[in-house]
Amino acid sequence: MAIALVAGVFSGTGNSAAVAVHGRFNITLAGFGTATVKVERSFDESATWHVASRDAAGSEAAYEADCSLVADEPESGVLYRLACTAHSSGTIDYRVSQ
Repeated sequence: MAIALVAGVFSGTGNSAAVAVHGRFNITLAGFGTATVKVERSFDESATWHVASRDAAGSEAAYEADCSLVADEPESGVLYRLACTAHSSGTIDYRVSQ
């Protein structure tokens, strides 16, 4: 089975490449300076992107420090990407894999 993988570095705002995942997968962010990263997913082949999760108050989940997550996507054909929506300093290494 082929591994679904997208990896890279944010040094400013922007989006990672998209990767199709189905089932359990990993997300890792490391080396934060001052930045905000959101996990997004698309159900329509990247025409529209939605933030993948929200906190208890209903605000979009955003990551501002190193983290390693395991997520689960029950639907096939869903694309995921990372969006660096704010950046002031440093670089962020990222990886989404299955």
